[in-house]
Amino acid sequence: MQIWITGAGSGIGKALALRYAAGGHSVVVSGRTLDKLEAVRDEAEGLSGRIIPMTFDVTDDDAVPASSEQLAGLTPHLDLVIMNAGACEYTKGQTLDPAMFRRVMDANFFGMINTTNVALPLLRQAPDRPMLAGVCSLAGFIGFPRAEAYAASKAASRYLMHSLHIDFGDFVDVCAINPGFVETPMTERNDFPMPFLMTADEAAGRIQTGLQKRPRELNFPRRLTFALRLAQLSGGLWYTLMRRQREKSLQREKSLQRDKEPRKRDNKEQNKSA
Repeated sequence: MQIWITGAGSGIGKALALRYAAGGHSVVVSGRTLDKLEAVRDEAEGLSGRIIPMTFDVTDDDAVPASSEQLAGLTPHLDLVIMNAGACEYTKGQTLDPAMFRRVMDANFFGMINTTNVALPLLRQAPDRPMLAGVCSLAGFIGFPRAEAYAASKAASRYLMHSLHIDFGDFVDVCAINPGFVETPMTERNDFPMPFLMTADEAAGRIQTGLQKRPRELNFPRRLTFALRLAQLSGGLWYTLMRRQREKSLQREKSLQRDKEPRKRDNKEQNKSA
C-alpha cells in the first residue's frame, strides 16, 4: 500500500509508520521537523517497506498547493491516509485564552481539513477503494476539566470525519479513530491520572488491526469507552463529579502557591542580607 501519515515524527504516528513499513508498505511520513522524520526513516532501515520523509505543517493553509505537488512527486496514489498531527493545551485559571483555542483548533481541526485537501486527489487515483482515517479522541465524547480547547477540537474533528463519510463515501472509506490515554510526548505534560494508559506502539497496533475492518469509528480501549458511554447516560452525575475534582485541584494549586510565598520572602531577605 501507499500510505501517508501526518504527525509521524513521534508518538502514535511514528509507531504506525514503523509498523506499516515492517509490513512491506511504502509510507510517507510528515511533520514540521525534518530531523525527526529522517530519524524515523533511519530506524526503518532493514524493514521490507520504506519510509519517505516530507515536511508539512498542517496549520499552514498557504502550504497546501505546494504540499500537494510535493506529495504527488513521492507517491503515485494513496491507499491509506492517517491524519495524526495534533496539539494539546489546557485552560488555566478562570479565563479563556482565544489565542490558545485557535492554536489547538488550527492543529487538530483545521489541520485535518488541510490534510484532506492535500490527500483527496491521490486518494482518487487509488486502484482499489482507499481509506481516510483521522485520529480524534475519546476526550471528545464528554466534558473534562480544563479540556475546553483540546476536547472541543477533537469533538469537531470526529464530527468532520463522520460528515466526510457522507460527502466522500462514494469513493473512500472514512474512519474516526478515538484513542484513550497514550504515552506520547504530548501526554507527558499531563498532571492528572490517566486510566488505562497504553504505549504508542500498543495504540498503533490497535489502529492497524482495527482499520483492516474499515469501521466508521474505532474506539479504544473498550473499558474506557464503556465508562464514558455510561457517563453520557448518567445525566448530571458526571459533571458533578468533574466539578468536585476541579475544585480539589484548584485548592491544591492555591495551597502550593501559599507554600511558595514564605520561601520567596525568605530568599529575598537572604539576598538583602548578603
